[in-house]
Amino acid sequence: MNGTTSITNAGEDRLVEYVASARKRLVYVAPGVSERVAEALTQNWQLLGRNAVTVILDADPEVCRLGLGTLEGLKRLQGAAVELGALVCHQPGLRIGLVISDNRTLIFSPTPLLIEAGSDAPERPNAIELASPPQALAEDVGLGSHAARQIGLDPVTPDRITEVEADLQAAPPVKFDLARRVRVFTSRFQFVELEMTGCFISRKRVRIPSDLVGLARTQDIESRFHAHFDLVQKQRMEIEAGDRVITEHSLQRGRRDIEKRFLVSLSGFGMVVLRANKDKLTEAVEQLSKDVKAFSKGVKQQLQERIEESRETVVGALLPAVERNPPDAYTKTHGPKPPKDFLRQRLTEDVERAFGSADALVSEMKVALVFKDVAYESLVDGKFLETARKAMPGIAFLHEEYEAAPAAEQRHRR
Repeated sequence: MNGTTSITNAGEDRLVEYVASARKRLVYVAPGVSERVAEALTQNWQLLGRNAVTVILDADPEVCRLGLGTLEGLKRLQGAAVELGALVCHQPGLRIGLVISDNRTLIFSPTPLLIEAGSDAPERPNAIELASPPQALAEDVGLGSHAARQIGLDPVTPDRITEVEADLQAAPPVKFDLARRVRVFTSRFQFVELEMTGCFISRKRVRIPSDLVGLARTQDIESRFHAHFDLVQKQRMEIEAGDRVITEHSLQRGRRDIEKRFLVSLSGFGMVVLRANKDKLTEAVEQLSKDVKAFSKGVKQQLQERIEESRETVVGALLPAVERNPPDAYTKTHGPKPPKDFLRQRLTEDVERAFGSADALVSEMKVALVFKDVAYESLVDGKFLETARKAMPGIAFLHEEYEAAPAAEQRHRR
């Protein structure tokens, strides 16, 4: 090394080599430790003796969930320390790595396997290699004088190991290769739910009270009765907005246009949007929402007039039959022959309740846009992956990166 600084890569292979090469002193400082590195530490600890090795970790379950270490590695080192009468020490929140092997020093950035696969590739540097550690660094980790140590002052106790294990059993780490699939997918796409409700007034049917259905005898009215009453029938509802005319059909076309321009349908799973198009999608939906609000405001008066007209029509059509054969609900307080004005009043009230008001109907006119990240369960579903690949055949990461992360893990296990 000749005392010069070298920017390099510190993957698992490099860490094992550093640990195994120590002949006089060994310091290992990191958030966590893998089983392979833990085994190398254990073997050299037994050779060098209890006082020649210092191990400082963050004994926290979150370290395992992030993929910065494993519970098995922690337990292996704790077991070795107990056998030697030594200690594994704890430093809360530790997120840097350091290995001092005799007169070689490696300062590295631990790889969270939840985010990315580890690598030994030189072109992916994550470490700085030095000769003997600087004096201040050596003192901070307790080399020379244990009293000067600044980190790792608390021992990892058996109770602490038990707590970590229980926590991980309650909320276990996800499989890191699949977690990276989630990250890769959601970094580029999000699921989208786009809904437009209440705008098709022409489809609106009013439910007529069951004890009144079938009493009408007017042919035109009966053609609109199916236990419901068509509120608008074939009349066109529209408003003018500047030089545009907004109708329920133009709103529906607007929604379909948004789906065609920005959304990809994954049959059986929903719609997704490319994150790069998310802002444009949001802008288009905001304009659609403005059109819906303008339409609801503009047709409110028209709708109220139609409601009042239809209510009068229904009351007029049903009243003769109600007078001849009043429903039981109308006779329980006035006997079998209620006054005609009472029958009209009760019938009118029932029909008004059934029709509601224009205010209530226009309040149902809304556009909703909801974004959701892909669920872990989807990316362990072979059908989902197959559907996504077919729907987006030109997207390389669906066909390459999903396989790359597990392959990297397999390489490191060899």
